[in-house]
Amino acid sequence: MKKLNTLMKSVVAGGCFLFNFTNAQVGINTSNPQTGLHMDGAKDNPLSTIPTAAQAANDVVFTANGEIGIGTLSPSVKIDARSATNADNAVGIGETTQTASAAGSGAMRYNPLNGGKMQYSDGVVWQDLISSPTKAVVVANIKAANFAIKVPYQVSTGISGWTEISDPTANFIPSTGIFTAPRTGVYLVAFTYDFVRIPIVSGYFSEARYVVNGNTVVKKCVKSFSNTSKQAQVAGSCVAGVQLNKGDTFQPHIYQSVYNSGSLSLRTDLTPASNDYGFVNLSIVEQ
Repeated sequence: MKKLNTLMKSVVAGGCFLFNFTNAQVGINTSNPQTGLHMDGAKDNPLSTIPTAAQAANDVVFTANGEIGIGTLSPSVKIDARSATNADNAVGIGETTQTASAAGSGAMRYNPLNGGKMQYSDGVVWQDLISSPTKAVVVANIKAANFAIKVPYQVSTGISGWTEISDPTANFIPSTGIFTAPRTGVYLVAFTYDFVRIPIVSGYFSEARYVVNGNTVVKKCVKSFSNTSKQAQVAGSCVAGVQLNKGDTFQPHIYQSVYNSGSLSLRTDLTPASNDYGFVNLSIVEQ
């Protein structure tokens, strides 16, 4: 096909439309089309460079692959309305009285009955469209040699070095002990810990702390002691619901005001048969 490099203006039914034909590309309201057919709704595209995300937000394009982009110049599917500005990306789906077989498999509709719901056709009946995403479920414990993990005196310390047992959504990093929320919502967290045996002195206490985004303590569970000069394990647990926004990070911390002579070791071991194994555990369940 002979390349067309002609710029022409045409008046149709009283309206002014600007068409540009460049290398078999057609531009409406733009002299710089980016695809086979490119319409600039607000006439705000530049003359020579690629439109910005804000400029493309009002554009409609048709690609050589037969894909339609609404608000995006690079559609990934047959109809793509995912504008980078994210201001108006909703897709409206209306009602229909067609039967599911007439509409065909894969058709979608809005059904206003019973409060309203989305439905899709399986070719026989209209099925309710139900979303059931895989929820985050983290189960982890600490497998470490005796005295390997130490918590300094009166320092809030993030617990790391976990062994992951379950994490279907891959939102937990065992090496750091940091969990990233995949969605906004409530997460039920259970954390248990145990220190090695030391003499208990009146006024000793330890805290399990839930820390969000590195520095915000959203929950404290305090374990205090009143007996004196008795050997015992300083242990604690904390079960709480934590509200997280999508992308928030969460890490369990321990604060100990028990052993003022230095760091206090967690009760750990590497083998399940040991009496010191299995005392430091963590679970995070998305509700």
